Amino acid sequence: RGGLKKGLFWVFVARGLCEPMDSNIDTSVPGIVYFSSIPTEMNVSMLKEHISAFGNINRVYLVPKKRVRNRPKRQYEEGWVEFQDKKSAKKAATRLNCTEVLGGKRKPWYGELWNVRYLPKVSWGDLFAMERQDEELRRISKDRDIIMAKKQARLFKSGLDSYKLEAKLRVSRGKRFKERHPLELEAHQKPTAEEMEERLARSSRTAPEGIEGFSALTDKTFMENLFSGGL
Repeated sequence: RGGLKKGLFWVFVARGLCEPMDSNIDTSVPGIVYFSSIPTEMNVSMLKEHISAFGNINRVYLVPKKRVRNRPKRQYEEGWVEFQDKKSAKKAATRLNCTEVLGGKRKPWYGELWNVRYLPKVSWGDLFAMERQDEELRRISKDRDIIMAKKQARLFKSGLDSYKLEAKLRVSRGKRFKERHPLELEAHQKPTAEEMEERLARSSRTAPEGIEGFSALTDKTFMENLFSGGL
């Protein structure tokens, strides 16, 4: 493989796609390039061999496609490559984009083109921060579903145990068994004004002495004092 890398390097140089590496390049700040498509049947090691001529590579991540029965080999749909320095990353993206992938006619990617873009102001941690956050949310949601499932299982088991106990009591006690009914409680409500008027109308109280024509139903002051607690 070392010979293959050197051969690809000088092929890139001959085509003007690459230059010999400068030893004075600053390698303190990595650079990242994005591959919107990966050549057919090309894996991580093959991709490294094709682009390592532009500079040293730190990390590579490729997104796999769903496996198809008639394609046993794993395919990749997109990926990211981190070079040790930004200069190498920019050079790789500029020189490779929209150029033909090297290889003979026997290669499965023959005739395909590179689709590469340099990502400025992006670090490797930024790429997967959102993915880690989504993974954490999925884990929390999964834990919540497990808790709810366990709670429902406990409630079901409790109800089943109560049913079994009631069935045993029914058999053992026979006619003496009394089926339990849920207790129904009626909330006590205050009487409305109409109900109070009906109660006063049905009452047999007479008007106080010295007051003619007094009626509890028609006297507004009396009714106001009654409902306000003044009486």
